[in-house]
Amino acid sequence: MFPKRFNRDIEKKWQRFWEENNAHRFDLNDETKTVYSIDTPPPFTSGQLHMGHVLSYSFFDFAARYKRLRGYNVYYPQGWDCQGFPTEVKVEKKYGRLPKEEFVKKCVEWTREFIGKMKNQMITLGFSPDWDYEYRTMDRDYHKKVQLSLIQMYEDKLVYRKAHPVYWCTHCHSAVAKAELDDMESDGQIHTILFKTKSGQDIKIATTRPELLPACVAVAVHPEDERYKDMTDKKILTSLGKEVILIQDRDVDKEFGTGAVMICTFGDKQDVVWASRYKLPVKIIISKYGKLENTGFEKLDGLKLKDGRKKILEMLKEKNALLESKAIHHTVKVHDRCKTPIELLPSMQWFADITSKKEEIKEMADKIKWIPSFGISYLYNWANTVEWDWVISRQRAFGTPLPFYYCEKCGHTESVSKDKLPFYLKDAEEKACPKCEGKMIPEESICDCWVDSSITPLVISGWPDNKKMFEKVYPNTLRPQGVEIVRTWAFYTIYRSGVALTGKPPWNEVLLNGNVLAPDGKKMSKSLGNVISPDKLLEQFPADAIRQWAAMSGAMAKDRPFSYEDIKYSRNFLTKLWNASRFIDMLAPEKNIDSVDTKTLNFRPVDLWILKRIDEISIQVTDFMDRYEYQKAIHAIHEFFWHEFCDDYIEFVKYRINNNKDANEAKFALRYTLGRTLILLFPISPHISEEIYSLLFAKYDTITKEKWPTEEDNKFMDVELPKDVELLRNGVKQIRQTKAKQGISQGKEIESVEVSLDSNPSEYVLSELKNITKALKIEIKIKEK
Repeated sequence: MFPKRFNRDIEKKWQRFWEENNAHRFDLNDETKTVYSIDTPPPFTSGQLHMGHVLSYSFFDFAARYKRLRGYNVYYPQGWDCQGFPTEVKVEKKYGRLPKEEFVKKCVEWTREFIGKMKNQMITLGFSPDWDYEYRTMDRDYHKKVQLSLIQMYEDKLVYRKAHPVYWCTHCHSAVAKAELDDMESDGQIHTILFKTKSGQDIKIATTRPELLPACVAVAVHPEDERYKDMTDKKILTSLGKEVILIQDRDVDKEFGTGAVMICTFGDKQDVVWASRYKLPVKIIISKYGKLENTGFEKLDGLKLKDGRKKILEMLKEKNALLESKAIHHTVKVHDRCKTPIELLPSMQWFADITSKKEEIKEMADKIKWIPSFGISYLYNWANTVEWDWVISRQRAFGTPLPFYYCEKCGHTESVSKDKLPFYLKDAEEKACPKCEGKMIPEESICDCWVDSSITPLVISGWPDNKKMFEKVYPNTLRPQGVEIVRTWAFYTIYRSGVALTGKPPWNEVLLNGNVLAPDGKKMSKSLGNVISPDKLLEQFPADAIRQWAAMSGAMAKDRPFSYEDIKYSRNFLTKLWNASRFIDMLAPEKNIDSVDTKTLNFRPVDLWILKRIDEISIQVTDFMDRYEYQKAIHAIHEFFWHEFCDDYIEFVKYRINNNKDANEAKFALRYTLGRTLILLFPISPHISEEIYSLLFAKYDTITKEKWPTEEDNKFMDVELPKDVELLRNGVKQIRQTKAKQGISQGKEIESVEVSLDSNPSEYVLSELKNITKALKIEIKIKEK
């Protein structure tokens, strides 16, 4: 019996069925099917799924389900990105700063808890990975592979240890990479302060960071700046009385401030360039904890940067050296995880050589198909802005240990022996330096989390041990991901998995999606109170409606506000599909249409019209699905099923079935069209498709065993139709519109309707119109043109 309504229990039933029957299993030993492999994004496990996850994961679940119906052996593993700042920030916020061992234990507990929650959300939304290939970046085997990859790069001289200015987060107490920086709009002040030459000439300096004044080692001006062109005195006294040199450099922006810049080591990346270019002395006054030190002023040392700024401004006022302070709105570089302003501090860190490999990375990216095609420009733009190598070490606790030793005396480095991986500090050996007999120290820093996730194509492909798996699935077919992490995940993966470790592109295709914004167009943020939770939506809407919302979003590499209207429309469509299917079950209860010999049927033109249309829609949807254009695919299905099939064809044939006039032909067309629609809809809305299929069709116990329609299956494409079949649709449309204008429900009888047709209808059209309206107890009047 066909239930009156579709409900959440039905969704849970099919989720259990798919799991128990291994509906999504990848068969490594299947030699008959082509492999379609997906390098899925392993989400950070520091929270629950958000709408961005729902959008992106829906996109590649559509691909996985579609390709299975197309006959591919789909490899769709699911991983979890467990380590790094996101988890540590959440755990620190909950438990505070704990001893390292206890802190890591809490991070592991937190991660396991949220993996359980996120996995349940994925299952509830109908995502279909093969859970037999689940992986976690915090596991020993994953650590081993990350460490092995780094040792291989170290042996190839792509990984090294060096003292160098790095971006430093004073809140997280760790180095960070450029890719982990965000631009944040901020209100601040620009101060004009007075320097003098030794001969007494005034030089005005404009700066937003007066607290860096004790670290000033030079003043720079543009060689063509008329204000300073005749200045011959090369010795300058800062406002605090320190003597520095004057240099002329074309990198100075003449239009900013006063055109004179104080060079501090280090205020920004330009300071690093100038310090290297002119071999300037290095004066470091900021500690790794974000406090002033070594300033030469006892009253400044130990102050936080914000307090130090106030104190220096007071000192400048006392010396009459603070000429002006103006409010400005400017952009500040912050750590993307904690939003703390970034400092540039010299530090001994581990680096991966990307500057010498930028062109190779771009060349390899060119071998990959980017969807949409302009997506590669994000990678190009990022590669062209890389100024120094990737700092891969982090001074944190929860992460993959770096597998290296260094000499505390001479700095010599060695990698851990490969046969002792995975390596942890507790496994460290007492070793003497082969260069100077100094003590070899095991590296205590951990890996940047992107070091872990940049080898996901290798890990899911069985690298380095499972040769059979690797040959089958590498390069992976598809990498789906967000635009915002092209500069990190895509860039670093092409570099590590491709350029550095295999020499092959890690994937054939990259599919980019944008971000989901709040309905007001702003970024979703808990602080703004505009976050939309998938769990809350699931209380109001079916999972299939949420999945259809994702398809309708069409956010290919573009941000799009969340639309309640789209998700409501999707729910209404599912209701229409359910009710129409229930009605068809009453009109045409015969399940097995595959045994029907269509040659024995005498189809009317309207039957052939709908059969041809569903074949045409099948071709369109196939093309859209092949190109990942899910918005167009779902739109085509919506328009066809709701309007052509339900509004028109079902109305055309009800009277025939009720009066047993060419009923078999109409029943076949109804079920053929519905069955085909369910297959086309299944990748996007699998739960309702499964349920209706199980109730109305008998070919298989699950729609997952069906095959996607091919050209050979589209048997009605070449049918020649009378030109005036469209007149019949137009006539019925006018009847519906008349009722709507008069506020009469479509199911209620009315006395008469006047219909105007664009050309002289055939006897067939007139006969059909009269029979349809007679069944509705409506008198039809044909208005002559």
